Amino acid sequence: MVRIVNDSLTPRHRDLAADERRRAERRLSRRQAANPLRRVLLACETTYVRDGVAVVGDHLWCEQHADFARVVDVVE
Repeated sequence: MVRIVNDSLTPRHRDLAADERRRAERRLSRRQAANPLRRVLLACETTYVRDGVAVVGDHLWCEQHADFARVVDVVE
């Protein structure tokens, strides 16, 4: 059993491709720059909801409609 645990802890990650690296950097920068007062407008809503990291084109969960909706506007 110790051997299985030790084998699972050895890093076997491959290097990231350029597009994967860009996506990861974008994800990290969005997480670090989260603004709790930022508001976004969903396509299915008439009022803005708070989200610190969403950008136009992202899909967020709409509580009122119980489905994902596209972000159409962002207000800082």
